Amino acid sequence: MAIRRIKNYMLLMSLLVLSCSNDETPPKELQPGEGPIADGCPNGQYDEWKTSEYVLPYPVGKSYVVTLSHCGGSFHSEGEPDEYGVDFAMDIGETITAARAGQVVYVEESGVDGEFPNNLVIIEHEDGTFAQYMHLTKNGALVDVGNQVIQGNKIGLSGNTGLAGFPHLHFIITQAGSYNYPYTSIPTTFSNTLSNERSLAKGQRYPAYGYE
Repeated sequence: MAIRRIKNYMLLMSLLVLSCSNDETPPKELQPGEGPIADGCPNGQYDEWKTSEYVLPYPVGKSYVVTLSHCGGSFHSEGEPDEYGVDFAMDIGETITAARAGQVVYVEESGVDGEFPNNLVIIEHEDGTFAQYMHLTKNGALVDVGNQVIQGNKIGLSGNTGLAGFPHLHFIITQAGSYNYPYTSIPTTFSNTLSNERSLAKGQRYPAYGYE
């Protein structure tokens, strides 16, 4: 009887060892310079990400998951005004920062989360293009029309207004001329994160690294 117990114990231990040895290896944490290659838009002309004029629209040290990116379907489908938009999953009240320096030309912050209108801040850059930061929370603009902002300045708080559907930041760069919908969006890459030759990849978490 004792011998049988010993054999059963040894069998159990061997099964435990085998189970542990078959555990999946944790996914590798990506380092600066690494990153998935996104599909992007088929006809998109993407700038070299390492020298991009844009940084991620949130503070250094933060990281968020991309839920929808360039030509990723829905309102971001190829040929749509928002084809080059990027959505970052953010809880309501997260800090949004300027991806590029410019002047604030439009602010809307009267909308209530879950309702209309769509709260946003629009910043015009020196080349006439516009950065649009959408779905901010009520009273979530931290800047006023006419303010000059530098890259990295706090400009708003994320929310769930307009057609958001869930709390997130919709970030898009639109051509010079008019920022009104239906605008024409343009490709963007980001210099302070993982490699993003064809901009950011859906489902990937992107950390914001420091920059000068």
